Amino acid sequence: MPERFVDLGPDGKLVYETDSRGNRVPDFSYAGYQGGGIALPNPKPTQTLKPAPGDSTARIQAALDRGGVILLLPGRYKIKGQLLIWRSGTILRGTGAQTTLVATGTGRRTLIEVRGHPPLDSSWPIHTVTDAYVPVNATKLTLDTTVGLSVDSQIKIRRPSPKAWLERIGMASVPGRPAPGWAADKMNVVWERSIVAIGGNTLTLDAPLTCALERELGGAVVQFTLPRRVSECGVEHLILESEWDKDNPHDEEHSWQAIALEYAEDCWVKNSVARHFVSSAVRVGEESRRITVQDCACLAPVSEVAGYRRHAFYTAGQQTLFLRCRSEDARHDFCVGWLAAGPNAFVRCQTKNSHSFSGPIESWATGVLFDNLEMDGGGLAFDNRELWDNGVGWAAANCLAWQCTVPLLTARTPPGAQNWVIGCWAQFVGDGLWRAPNEFVKPESLYEAQLKERQPIPAPPDPRPLSSGWGRPSPPQGGVRGERLTLAHGQLLVGGKPLQGKQRALTFWRGHLQLGRADDVGLHLTRFSPGKTEPVEALIEDMLAKDQVALRHNYGLWYDRRRDDHEMIRRVDAEAFAPFLEQPFARSGKGTSWNGLSRYDLEKYNPWYFGRLKEFARLAEQSGLVLIASMYFQHNILEAGAHWADCPWRPVNNINNTGFPEPPPYAGKKRIFMAKAFYDETHPVRRRLHQRFIRHHLDVLADCPNVIFLLSEEFSGPLHFTQFWLETIAQWRRETKKRVLIGLSAPKDVQDAILASPKYAAQVDVIDFKYWWRAGSNLFAPKGDQDLAPRQHEREYKGKRPDSVDLAAMAAEYKKRFPEKAILSDFGNIQLLGGSH
Repeated sequence: MPERFVDLGPDGKLVYETDSRGNRVPDFSYAGYQGGGIALPNPKPTQTLKPAPGDSTARIQAALDRGGVILLLPGRYKIKGQLLIWRSGTILRGTGAQTTLVATGTGRRTLIEVRGHPPLDSSWPIHTVTDAYVPVNATKLTLDTTVGLSVDSQIKIRRPSPKAWLERIGMASVPGRPAPGWAADKMNVVWERSIVAIGGNTLTLDAPLTCALERELGGAVVQFTLPRRVSECGVEHLILESEWDKDNPHDEEHSWQAIALEYAEDCWVKNSVARHFVSSAVRVGEESRRITVQDCACLAPVSEVAGYRRHAFYTAGQQTLFLRCRSEDARHDFCVGWLAAGPNAFVRCQTKNSHSFSGPIESWATGVLFDNLEMDGGGLAFDNRELWDNGVGWAAANCLAWQCTVPLLTARTPPGAQNWVIGCWAQFVGDGLWRAPNEFVKPESLYEAQLKERQPIPAPPDPRPLSSGWGRPSPPQGGVRGERLTLAHGQLLVGGKPLQGKQRALTFWRGHLQLGRADDVGLHLTRFSPGKTEPVEALIEDMLAKDQVALRHNYGLWYDRRRDDHEMIRRVDAEAFAPFLEQPFARSGKGTSWNGLSRYDLEKYNPWYFGRLKEFARLAEQSGLVLIASMYFQHNILEAGAHWADCPWRPVNNINNTGFPEPPPYAGKKRIFMAKAFYDETHPVRRRLHQRFIRHHLDVLADCPNVIFLLSEEFSGPLHFTQFWLETIAQWRRETKKRVLIGLSAPKDVQDAILASPKYAAQVDVIDFKYWWRAGSNLFAPKGDQDLAPRQHEREYKGKRPDSVDLAAMAAEYKKRFPEKAILSDFGNIQLLGGSH
């Protein structure tokens, strides 16, 4: 007899088959507001607002800060900033198609954010699960002790990810090729549950687990948690639109998401439409749970049709229900993120003109239901995505497609878990568990049948009293010293005191979207992580906590993380891997670059990139910190050929006819030597582009005193380009009558030649020791313009780097010759030699 998995029995009740260890199809009906089956509240308005000319951000935000039910009367409301719902019990309601909120101007913000606070759970005792095996859909756990726990306690259940588990499911290594991006102890699944009963050392939970626990693979641990989420908040009956550049059909310098829910619980979005956003109508974050999104639409997105865009409805949370939602022209219309601990459910949703697949798109989402999904284009996938998106590997486990109609349905079976497909109409791929392909099955909706059997649908609860909860969330504030950087008598001073301390350098090619692994590479300034980009204030605060006084910044090696493989090949599509190390130039929306996205326009600049630089510089002045801003990054034009493959200056990647040879003259099919051509300021097109680029940095940051400008990170280039750079700055200074701090960071022969010329030395305020040094009796001083990177020169040198005594001697020598200039160094522990020596 064929396996049924789940089916209606003779009495019309659902019957579940279990395997030898007790695993079965999960009960998905716990997804949604209040754990599923509870009608959404509909309280009466407590505040009413009318449309008004100009920006309405402040008016609406003031109403949200007061809380209650805010009714926006018919009309268009321009929102230049962002609306934040932070007070529990707050509902933002429109009148349907007659009420429109428009995200105006540029800025990659979320239009409406529902946000609470991170939990307080780090200091509570940890309990060990003692069961040898806990099957899928279990609601009972046996612990070593229940001391400190009680009925109604909220707990986190952590399923660990030891190396043995990674090896079992093939995620530790792949013979003969790179392994997926999984790391032991970084792929933990975490459920949050409430305790409904305690019997001895056995807990009964309020919702089932969606992945098995095995003692031999680490079992699980339980810890009390004190969440600080915002709750009982809603966004209703609104049209949400984003302005965009009508001359660029792939414009991305506008609002990315209509609504995001972070640290939210028992909240909802209903009867709302999002138009023209880059990515999502609704995004549910990792720390949100019991969310309902119903009768919503995501229409007419404006963006590149590329990786990490057009995720119409996305959840990385748990117990999320998307009901009767629809999407048009998206890529991943209905999608699930990293390690999402189910159950999560998409019920009676529809897509039109899908450009890619729906389903779990990141690693090991468990307990996801797609029930009566209808897709036009694309497909539905429960798959091993292997190396895609930084090594997603197994994306789906214990997921089920029920009575879906899709063009292509892929379902594969991960070791130790299942993926089921029942009663679906599609072209089928994979070794998943299939039943009744291209047939109708009963019940019509599994979610609705499970919900009906679990409980009758009660009336909506009485509205909870308005609560300020844990207060309004705010970004880290950094310092408040308000100390400007000045140069006086050859000293760099902050608040009148010599600048001394550590510097911070940023990674130029690493990053990850998974929270556990993102921490490994640290905070960043111009790395864009859709939905997860760190606020600039967080970087400021982290630097202050680590006694760092300056940030060295340059743009990243490449935008698309696929290039981490160091291949020089043209990409077959635009499925770019995030997070993105943003380049300083804007994309044109025209043509196709080597990575599949549109080409850059080197005469237009990335407003997000320069906006982040300016925001850091502004906060640096408030906090007594310094931004050391390198305008260029030489790494693109030397060493591995992949460095040049996606470079914006390469002709295939821009619309500006930059004149570099195409195809590139890769040496030995591996190396690139483009420095001499790049630094040729006599080429008429490149000369003009360089001048504009240099001047744009100065224009953006000129009014920020706590900035030191350098030519390039990893600079080993020629004297003539350094002179050109300083001439461009001098011309800008004459025209604008503005003064900025300029640092000279170059090989010794270039540095000495500049300082020996009164014309050029007059433009230099700071001397940076980085690309040459004395270490005892040894001198490391490779000449500039050798088509070798600094680290290549240093490999030939094979000597030691300078210590503090060596640096002091170097500084004393140059201070004697140039007493009016400050000294900067970047070695070992990293220090600023701002005073006299």
